[in-house]
Amino acid sequence: MSSINGNLPKSAIEPKEPPAWWRTATENIEYYVQQRVRRGETAQLAVSSGGSAIYRVSYGQSEPELRGRANFNSAIGSGSEDAYIRKRERRFPVLMILAGIHGHEVEGMIAALQLMEIIEQGRDLLGRDCRELQRRLEALRIVIFPLLNPDGRRRVPHAGWCGWPQAEMTKYGQGTRQDGTSYTWRPSKGVHPMKGDVGLLGAYFDDAGINLMHDEWPAPMSAVTQALLSAVASEGPDLLLNLHSYQLASPAFMPLNYVPVFTQQAQQAFARDFAYPAMLRRGARPGSVPPVQAEGESPDSVAPFNLTSMCYHVGATLPCTFESPHGIAENPHTYEQLHDLHLGLLEGAVDYLLRNRREWE
Repeated sequence: MSSINGNLPKSAIEPKEPPAWWRTATENIEYYVQQRVRRGETAQLAVSSGGSAIYRVSYGQSEPELRGRANFNSAIGSGSEDAYIRKRERRFPVLMILAGIHGHEVEGMIAALQLMEIIEQGRDLLGRDCRELQRRLEALRIVIFPLLNPDGRRRVPHAGWCGWPQAEMTKYGQGTRQDGTSYTWRPSKGVHPMKGDVGLLGAYFDDAGINLMHDEWPAPMSAVTQALLSAVASEGPDLLLNLHSYQLASPAFMPLNYVPVFTQQAQQAFARDFAYPAMLRRGARPGSVPPVQAEGESPDSVAPFNLTSMCYHVGATLPCTFESPHGIAENPHTYEQLHDLHLGLLEGAVDYLLRNRREWE
């Protein structure tokens, strides 16, 4: 999400060169999933509109014997979620990571690579020892989609945004009209698919102009959306983290729309008791805990039924949209700080899932 702030003095604009470990190009991610994954399994999820392969990487044991005979929605209609998956009998809670839905939001891609590096090597991307976290991750099943929109990523010339002005990020993120003016955040959602008056097609969109966060759920326009929702329904993750980035200074979870109140309360507890404290320990300053809210109290308050909402309705117990800072010049962060706040997020996710498993037992 973005809006242009033209008040930044030029003296404050100093783009930072990403460190060697900050590798977010499509070829970097393809190399990792194809060449460096040894403890997990790499499979192709789908092919993007632009012809690029989209990968999933999975670790840990699947438990298909717990699968019921109904899809999630029908199981809820039956009065028993166990008709979908008997999740409380799981020995390995399922964590799912979605990254790179918007091609310029590279910070989530780094988080996905970081998680794989910890599982594979027992260290983070900075080379620090993470063997204790590696050991704890072995108690989970983990499914990672490190780059869901390679089309959009290929259009962005920058590896990261630390020190760049917000206007530059907005230009490549949401794109421009033919006259060169930026669409910016909200107006970019007013044309979908993004076609017609387009100068630079923003990284929000695949090559067909589809924003995967706002596809047409009854009849998805993107084959990637269809494949992803099928994967979510098949896995039934206990926790799904949909990783995004924005221009603000504080990492934060977004409100969870069109799901039951108890699910919104579960997100509050996850943020308040697990994720935010872990990020604080890593030096981040998280934002507020997302509110529990009713939908549509007035026409102006209607929220979008987005991909995260849809993931709940196909079987994700707790789907969360997480927004990381980009580290732009207006709200600066270092690349190391962005790395570490995501490390804290992952640590909080593991704590949450393992605590829940102990409660089930």
